[in-house]
Amino acid sequence: MQKPFTPKSIIIIFSLIILAIVDTLAGVTLTVPTEFYHIDDKKDLILVNRNINDIDTDGEGNISEIVLNKKYSFITPVTTLSTANSYRVRFEESTYTLYFTQLPVIQIGVKKEIMDSPSIYAGFTMSELTGAVTESAIDIETRGAFSQTFPKKSYEIGFLTDTVTAESRDMRLLQMRTDNKWNLQAMYNEPLRIRSKVSNELWQNIHQIYYKDKEPEAKNGIDIVYVELFINEEYKGVYALSERVDRKQLKLKKYSNGVKGELYKGDNWGGAVTFTALPPFDNTSLLWGGFEYKHPEEETDWSRIYDFANFVKNSPNEEFYRDYQKKFHLNNAVDYFIFLNLSRAIDNTGKNVYIAKYKTDDPYYYVPWDLDGVFGTNWQGWDVNITNDILSNGFYDRLMQDRSANGFRATVNRRWAELRSSIITEEFILTKFKKNHDYLLNNNVYERENKAWSAFERDEAQLTYISTWLKNRLNYLDVAFGSALVTSDVVLSTTNNQTNASFDLYPNPASDYLIITSSAMAFELIIQDLNGKVVLKSSFSGKTNKIAIHQIKKGLYIATVKSDKNIKTQKLLIN
Repeated sequence: MQKPFTPKSIIIIFSLIILAIVDTLAGVTLTVPTEFYHIDDKKDLILVNRNINDIDTDGEGNISEIVLNKKYSFITPVTTLSTANSYRVRFEESTYTLYFTQLPVIQIGVKKEIMDSPSIYAGFTMSELTGAVTESAIDIETRGAFSQTFPKKSYEIGFLTDTVTAESRDMRLLQMRTDNKWNLQAMYNEPLRIRSKVSNELWQNIHQIYYKDKEPEAKNGIDIVYVELFINEEYKGVYALSERVDRKQLKLKKYSNGVKGELYKGDNWGGAVTFTALPPFDNTSLLWGGFEYKHPEEETDWSRIYDFANFVKNSPNEEFYRDYQKKFHLNNAVDYFIFLNLSRAIDNTGKNVYIAKYKTDDPYYYVPWDLDGVFGTNWQGWDVNITNDILSNGFYDRLMQDRSANGFRATVNRRWAELRSSIITEEFILTKFKKNHDYLLNNNVYERENKAWSAFERDEAQLTYISTWLKNRLNYLDVAFGSALVTSDVVLSTTNNQTNASFDLYPNPASDYLIITSSAMAFELIIQDLNGKVVLKSSFSGKTNKIAIHQIKKGLYIATVKSDKNIKTQKLLIN
């Protein structure tokens, strides 16, 4: 016989139900280990890069608290967490925005200001979604030329055994190569922070180094992985952690009783890098004609690259077309010419490209670098919607005159047709852009980038712009590199780092006024200081305009003149 409920048993059951309800309302508490979260108190930002499924919890139900350095309460408890969302949490009277990310997170601790030179000692910690944590002493300095004027700095870091002996230490990071030197690229001038990464990936899809069978680890180009950076626990945004172009990356032969392998970097727009001038060289200097001498370190000898530049610029046609394929690798010259024009890398026809040689008596070849002003933008990140020209330099100008059956033009024509059926397609290239964009978007990186750099705003229209620009560019190159290449002349643009805009701006240096002559019906003048702040912006029409600048403080500025079709940028000194 079933016993009836007594008052006492009813009270017990009721109490258990109440306790269960209270426990449910109390919610779940998450606990994150110290190395997998970072808190920026200035920006009221918390970033966790622990796999959401791996975070310790104390039960099931709505998530109401997270334990970091303190216990924070979710203002609105949630049932699930996502890297695409943000969450408001509170500790006492302070409110923070909480994010979760799949990107590796780097924290660099410094006691001094990071400058271009000398480098300073620092501490480095990187946490990964896998649970891996990398810690080391490093030295760090800012890097870049014009990019150093941006508020968001790029950095070069070197790993050390410690800061006492300061011996270099090789580290393998994020499945890339093992090395002691790495770059952190800020991508400040890239509208969606995706162009340089996509371009470096695309170049390696297009081209493989010709001696790969002899040097399996040799790579013409660099790998890049997105990371997020804190310096002294201040959030600095998304960065591209990248390998470097150097002897080790290319597996160039080391110095041994003389120069074997060679490496030169296109550092500025001197005439030698574009093969348009041949200045005298000085072996006591690491700079010549726009080149920076990189390898070997044991001996500086400009004579070899000088002889090649002299050959390109001054050799008779019979000698040039007979011998150039012995001196420069034809397939590399073809692939880089195609890539240069596919991406329309207007800042990479001489500057921002390396010239290398594997060993004595081997040919030279190109290695691209600093691929930010590409696919419809310039080196400042501004749209340049030009798709109907061919970029060149003095070397390519001569190569384009080679109409032999196995010469440069014929090889470009065949290679273009081959690549158009596989790699150089709208679908293949746009998939790369979308994949990188969506990765950043789905990790809410763009929102955090705006918190770190208020001038940045994600413009989704950029994806449409890239798509339209690429379609038009491919249509033009299909004609330029198609049958017309072997049957007729192709107009070349020997532009250096700017487009061939028909503007003149003078005097420079200036004091009270500027004069701009223009062939455009209408144009815009923008003058910025070296921090990117616009100090003058005006629109004009007519062939000649005199502009008052007496109100601008003395100093160095960047002046940009642009019309609907052309753009010209130059440094301007006001005194």
